Amino acid sequence: MRYVARIAGVTHTVELRENGHERQVELDGRALTVDWQRIGGSQPHEPGDASTPAQHFSLLVGGHSYEAYARVLDGGPGAAEGQEQAIEIMIAGQPYLVTIQDERSQALTSLASGRHVSGDAAIRAPMPGLVSNVLAAVGDEVTRGQNIVVLEAMKMENDLTAPRAGIVKAVHVTKGQTVNQDAVLAIVGDADAVATAADEDE
Repeated sequence: MRYVARIAGVTHTVELRENGHERQVELDGRALTVDWQRIGGSQPHEPGDASTPAQHFSLLVGGHSYEAYARVLDGGPGAAEGQEQAIEIMIAGQPYLVTIQDERSQALTSLASGRHVSGDAAIRAPMPGLVSNVLAAVGDEVTRGQNIVVLEAMKMENDLTAPRAGIVKAVHVTKGQTVNQDAVLAIVGDADAVATAADEDE
C-alpha cells in the first residue's frame, strides 16, 4: 500500500510491504528495512488530556534502535474510509505531527477538490486503471459532483465526477479501456461552446 504523509509542511510518499514483523518500506523512492513491535502499555495522559492514549513501539531502522510513541488525534478507526489521519509521534522526547492518507484516497480528494465555474474542465485518471463504466455522453448536461466515469484501480471502483456544472463536450474513453495516470477521460464545458461547435458543423 502506498501512502502520502505530510510532516512540517513537507510531503513524502511511503510504500509499505509487510513480511511478519519486518517491513519493506520505500520512502520517496529510497528502500528501507524497518522492524517495529508494540511494547509495554500506553503513555499516561497529561492532566485534563482526554485524547486517545499514545501506544509505545520499538523501532529498528537501518541498524539503529528507537523507542517511539504514536497517538491518533483524529480520523481513527471510526472515521470514514480514506479520510486523512492526524497522528502525533514522539521520538526521543521530540514530538512530530504527521498527517497521512492512502495514495488512492489522496488522489481522489485532490480531483474532487478542483473548483471550476467556467471554461473547459478535464476529468483525469488519478491513477492507472480500467474504465469499468462511462455514465455520460457528449451533449449531456451534468451537475458538479455528478458521476461521469467509473475507474477500476487498486482492486476498487472509483467514481470520477464532474468538477463543474455544464455540458459534456468530449468523452475520450470507452468501457473496458485501460488508461494511464493523468489521462484525460472526459471534458465538461460551457453549454454555449457546445452549441457553437454544432452550428459550425452544419
